[in-house]
Amino acid sequence: MKGEWGLLILLILAVTAYRAWVVATSGLGLYIDEAQYWYWAQNMDWGFYSKPPVIAAIIAATTSVCGDSEFCVRSGSLLFYPLSTLVLFLLARRLFDAKTALAAAVLFLTLPAVSLSSTLISTDVALFFCWTLALYAFVRALASDSWGDWLLLGVAIGVGMLSKYTMGIFFVSALLYALVGKRLDLLLNMRAWVAVLLAALIFAPNLWWNWQHDFPTFQHTAEIAEVGSGWHLDGVADFLGGQFGVFGLLLFPLFLWAIFVWKGKQRALLLSFSLPFLLIISLQALLGYANANWAAPTYVAATLLVSAWLFLPSPLEGEGSGVRGKKRKTFAVALLLNILLGLLVYHPAPLNHLLNTDLQKRLKGWEEIGQQYQSLQQRYPDALLLSESRAILSELAYYARPQGLRGVSWNPQHLLRHHYDLVTTLEDNVGRDFLLVTDTGLPASAASYFTSEEQVGNLHMDIHARYKLDYKVWLLRGFKGLETQ
Repeated sequence: MKGEWGLLILLILAVTAYRAWVVATSGLGLYIDEAQYWYWAQNMDWGFYSKPPVIAAIIAATTSVCGDSEFCVRSGSLLFYPLSTLVLFLLARRLFDAKTALAAAVLFLTLPAVSLSSTLISTDVALFFCWTLALYAFVRALASDSWGDWLLLGVAIGVGMLSKYTMGIFFVSALLYALVGKRLDLLLNMRAWVAVLLAALIFAPNLWWNWQHDFPTFQHTAEIAEVGSGWHLDGVADFLGGQFGVFGLLLFPLFLWAIFVWKGKQRALLLSFSLPFLLIISLQALLGYANANWAAPTYVAATLLVSAWLFLPSPLEGEGSGVRGKKRKTFAVALLLNILLGLLVYHPAPLNHLLNTDLQKRLKGWEEIGQQYQSLQQRYPDALLLSESRAILSELAYYARPQGLRGVSWNPQHLLRHHYDLVTTLEDNVGRDFLLVTDTGLPASAASYFTSEEQVGNLHMDIHARYKLDYKVWLLRGFKGLETQ
């Protein structure tokens, strides 16, 4: 086992160092969501408009150590994915053996979803870790029934729920396993219910925050899912097609194959903790909308299942060297394809040339836009940033740092469209001047709320022949208040 453990540590260090180099030298700016998460980290709370608080806590922690550069904002991903890989190795070693565990860890570390997510900061970072840790604690608790393992399970699920609400699917998987795995005793286990209670207590502050703010996160989650808008066969087809890019061009069909052909003793456990997540999000895609990465935790157990099928003897297929050799070649091809996909993620120039596009265009240009805005801000130092766009408010908060991040959402109708509608208000700024940044013209009703209005500049950056950033800036003087209408 020491050989596999040492090899895995070396591999993790090498891959992580390479990914850190990519992040540090790419010159890519923060995506809209990343900039918004950074903004949240400056004003920590138990909840935010669209997500629970762990993503902001991770960014607050990393930036407190190394500053607010893009690298430091994203460095949580570079830390958590190695930890997830190590926990998955320990889990696979407990279920199978060290060689199978090493194979599973290598596959997980090179999954296309992990390769991409390792260079960004997103809620999947903590969700992957918490799901993997919870499954490890659950497997340990099944064998030991010790307080320590059950309490670890409760903590992992609770923190996972504070990372992303889909962590709650873990309860569905655990219940399914109790039924199909003939472990109904779990339903009467007091320690298991204490774990559930502990998870609920950890999650409770976010529920309280939502209650205080009329449950905006739950409303947002329902809105983006678009459930109830009819049947979307094209949507579920797109979602399932996206799984080839999440899990791997070969690994995803191998997973679907292994579901039916692998008959190992851990089959019920692995299917219970992979299929429900995939099926639930597929159903969501059918009834509304779902991004390909929303089912990402599926592939913790799916990686274990595929690795077990590839590396453990199968009584149904025999144990001949020919079968083992074919499976080793299949593993090598699947791993190679995932590595190639990862390299294309990090170095997309060949695909950009082939497709005549810039796949990273949405990560470019905002630093220059921020500098242009700062020049205007210096001309009108008392004017506050104003916009109705989440993208503009998030990116300029990070790249221009206007007036202590005091950007305000233009929202005279009191709508709830994004986080800035929730936490900023025009009502306490009567008499103030504003710099309104918009990608359209001056809102039709805006003039009546101010004593004067004047276009004072443009913010512009060409990114690609077919993609540019282009905004108009208006100086709005003397806000009269919302009661003027």
